Amino acid sequence: MNGKFFGWSVLCVLTVLVFALGVGRVYAQAGADSPPEDGMKMGDGMEMAHGFPHPFFNHMGIPDSPGMVTTRITGYRQGYSGEESRSDYGFHLEAGLYDRVGLHVRSNAINQNPRTDVMLMYAVVQDAEAESGVSVFGGALVPSGTIPEGQDDVVGAFGVAARKVFKDFAIFDGNVHYMPEMKMVETGVSGVFKATDSLFPIIELEGELSKDETIIYLLPALKFKLKPELFLGVGSQIAVTSDREFDTRALLQIDAAW
Repeated sequence: MNGKFFGWSVLCVLTVLVFALGVGRVYAQAGADSPPEDGMKMGDGMEMAHGFPHPFFNHMGIPDSPGMVTTRITGYRQGYSGEESRSDYGFHLEAGLYDRVGLHVRSNAINQNPRTDVMLMYAVVQDAEAESGVSVFGGALVPSGTIPEGQDDVVGAFGVAARKVFKDFAIFDGNVHYMPEMKMVETGVSGVFKATDSLFPIIELEGELSKDETIIYLLPALKFKLKPELFLGVGSQIAVTSDREFDTRALLQIDAAW
């Protein structure tokens, strides 16, 4: 079977399952008592922790609550100084499947990266509110484009992630993501801060480490709450190491949950 067709088939099936899960959750809650006007916290399956948005690219440190679906859709332009920039797109879909178990489907560069991450996350440790904790995750990078000759179509990956919530002040997430076949480690660390009820400054670091190079990007950004569980984000990602795939990247993101 063609690797690209197989990858997109897997993604389509997963997307249908996730949206069916979200719709089922809505109908299940329709017969329950109405929630308070200010919504419920992440642990109740209705709202991200304390109304905060996601980071831009970083994984959350623990899964969403069962039945909750969130998505980040990103458009950007990137390039080297003095050269013409180019556009690309990305998405990050997350869903809470069971208690402590969540699904991640992610591609940060649809045109440039021929694979998409499909991973399951399990919260090994979490607090009573199911907001802070430590998780493990594993899965595969499946083909969603043309795989270079000589490379495996499907690449395994696993890692560990953590999240710490400081109530109405900040949320910190971090993860380490290892791909043995590629002999590569990806890392991410982010802090999302609450300036006002509608304004959230973000600082994020992304890294790629292999035997040949070390790449690190810094991302300062802002997200604006348009309505409960719908945010608009703007940011600029900057290379801080001599090894790099681009110098700067201008970002625009829609961040939503239901």
